[in-house]
Amino acid sequence: MPLRSILVVEDDPNIAALVKMHLERAGYSVTRVGDGRAAIKRFDDGDYGLVVLDLMLPLVDGMEVCRHIRNSPVLMLTAKSEEANKVAGLEMGADDYVTKPFSIEELLARVKALARRVDLLTKLKDGKADQKLKFGELTLDLTKRLALRKGEDLRLTQKEFEILRVLALAPGRPFSRRTLCEKSGVESFDGTDRTIDTHVKRLRAKLEVDRNRPVFVQTVWGFGYVFVPE
Repeated sequence: MPLRSILVVEDDPNIAALVKMHLERAGYSVTRVGDGRAAIKRFDDGDYGLVVLDLMLPLVDGMEVCRHIRNSPVLMLTAKSEEANKVAGLEMGADDYVTKPFSIEELLARVKALARRVDLLTKLKDGKADQKLKFGELTLDLTKRLALRKGEDLRLTQKEFEILRVLALAPGRPFSRRTLCEKSGVESFDGTDRTIDTHVKRLRAKLEVDRNRPVFVQTVWGFGYVFVPE
């Protein structure tokens, strides 16, 4: 089912009203609450395809709310000074973030990208979608576990393919090194999350036209990696 229902959790009434108005104009059904306790209750009582979540909330903070709803797609709203909270939220399972002050156009673009991602994953899960992901000249065959560029097999190892699969199924979502290790089944050989860097380096050597200027698998400095469709 396409993403249509959104829970907006924001304690600033002006920002909340503006976000709600524009999301509704874009065709979404929007419920708005102003504190973390109300967010948890409303989420448990409802059926929402996405939660737009401010991290700085009264009663129950945004981190606790994010922890409670981690199985639902979450778009965080953060201030520029909340870099540590942003990283913690992404580690906790949030899918994306928008930094305040933000433009409505940026917010709607992020929501639409998440909606496409949710729709694709639902179709893949239900077997209703072609098990191939196409990004320009790059094709990922999820059934045969092949990565092709212009039809040519890139000959990825299973670990390399799994890293690429995890990233490509969530284009635009930053993954921390630790999360990417866990989701792709990469085990640390030195007790740190940096093991993933070695695998990504090898992946880029096969995937990118110029591995020193990657197009698809880009670095999020100080955090991890993100897949950017060409």
